[in-house]
Amino acid sequence: MTSLPRPSTQSFRQQRSFSSCCTLCNKTKLLPSTSKKPAASPLAETIKSLDVGYAQRLAMKSKPTVLYEAAPQTGFLISSYGASFFCFGSAGINSWFNVFNLPPGISPWVPVGFGVISFVFAALGTVFAMRPTSIIRSIQLLPNAALQRVPGSPSQRVLLEVAARRIAPIPLPVKRIRVEPENVVMVNRIQHRPVVLTREQMAAKKLEDAKRRKAEREYELDHLMTAPFRDAGRASSTLFGNIRRGLTGEGFAPVFINGIRYKLDIEGGYSLENGQVLDRLVRIQPDLQLAQIQSGSQPKTT
Repeated sequence: MTSLPRPSTQSFRQQRSFSSCCTLCNKTKLLPSTSKKPAASPLAETIKSLDVGYAQRLAMKSKPTVLYEAAPQTGFLISSYGASFFCFGSAGINSWFNVFNLPPGISPWVPVGFGVISFVFAALGTVFAMRPTSIIRSIQLLPNAALQRVPGSPSQRVLLEVAARRIAPIPLPVKRIRVEPENVVMVNRIQHRPVVLTREQMAAKKLEDAKRRKAEREYELDHLMTAPFRDAGRASSTLFGNIRRGLTGEGFAPVFINGIRYKLDIEGGYSLENGQVLDRLVRIQPDLQLAQIQSGSQPKTT
C-alpha cells in the first residue's frame, strides 16, 4: 500500500511583516485622561487649615503676644551707674591732685604709681557702666496684621520683636529688633525641666507644703507686732539683692540675636507659661561659640 505524499509545511507558511505580530496588533495605545481630579472635600481643607505651627497660631491674634518682659531694674541701674560714677570720680580726682598737680620735690615715681591707680579706677568704672547695656527688656511675637508682607506671598513668616538696651552706656531709647525665631539662640532654658515624682512622693510633698504654710500662718498671727519689721527686711533684701547684681552682674543669661550677644534676666520678670513658650520657639545651644554661629545674619532694626 502506497502512502500519500504529506503536504509540505512550507506551503502553509505565510510571509508577514513584523507589524502584523499578534502581540503588537493586540496592543492598544493609552490615551491621556481628560477627566479632572476630584475636588478636595471641605473636611480635608479644614484639617489642612488647622495644621499650622504653634508660633503661627500665636501670630493669628490681633495684638502682639508678650513672651517675656523684664522686671523693674531701678536698684540695678542705680547701683551700676552709682559705682561707675564713683570710680570715674575717684580716677579724676586722683589724677588731678596726685598726677598732674604734684608739689615740687616729689619723687618722679609717685605720679606713675598714682597714674596706675587712676587707670584701674577708670577701668572699673567702665565695667560698672557696661553692666546695664544689651539687656533685653521685652520679647513679643508680632501678629500677622502688623507685618508688611508682599501680596500673594506663599508662606507667612513669624517674627519676634526684641526690645533691648543699646550697647552704649548712654541712656538712649531701647533698640527694637525684628527677627525670626530661628535666629534667636539661648544658652540656658528659662523653664527648668521638673523632676518627675511618683505618686507617693507627690503626696508627701503636698503634705509637707501644707504643714509649712500652716506653720508660717500661725507664726504671722502670733507675732503681729513684728510684722512690719519682717516686711521691711524682705524689701531691704530685695533692694540689696539688686545692688549686688549691679556690682557683680549675676542673674543674666547670654542670648545671641543675629550674631550679637545680649543679656536676659532670668531671676525676675514675666514669661509666658513660665518660659515654656519662649523655650519652644527659639533655639537652645549650651555652647557659646556655636550659639553665636547659629544665630548669625544681619539684624533688622527699627
